[in-house]
Amino acid sequence: RYFDHPLPDAIAALRRSFYPHLAPVANDWSRRLRGDSHEFPLEHHELLERCRAAGQERPTPLILRYGEGDWNALHQDLYGDVYFPFQIVSVLSRPGADYEGGEFVLLEQRPRAQSRAHVLAPERGAFVIFPTRQRPQEGKRGAYRVGMRHGVSTVTRGSRTALGVIFHDAR
Repeated sequence: RYFDHPLPDAIAALRRSFYPHLAPVANDWSRRLRGDSHEFPLEHHELLERCRAAGQERPTPLILRYGEGDWNALHQDLYGDVYFPFQIVSVLSRPGADYEGGEFVLLEQRPRAQSRAHVLAPERGAFVIFPTRQRPQEGKRGAYRVGMRHGVSTVTRGSRTALGVIFHDAR
């Protein structure tokens, strides 16, 4: 379930506090992948202004609840032309106590190579920072794009709740 405006103070504070640390990395990735001067603003409210100018006004942070047998297909959270290259997730339930299974899955779609999955089981309250769409990978002729998708494996027992924080807003 997506939150609505105004976001709860804690969620808005998470967006504001993580963003300035991630924006310089986002700008570095942008230069490496695009070879141009596409820059992300250093303050989160300026990114949200860009979103509004592009007609993206719906907030994107959400609570994700999974019961036994539930899972989330591999996907990307792109909600319009303006998107930030990082997002975060925090599992709010206790792995092994509240649920089993339900691992966080990242899939790298590497050009001219097999896809590679990374399966993470973060502890309750830990934050996972991951690419929204792609990440750079150094090659023989400079950086190239590695497509990224994420999802959740099947919950085999119990109930898993997570908080997803996406920095850009949606159409």
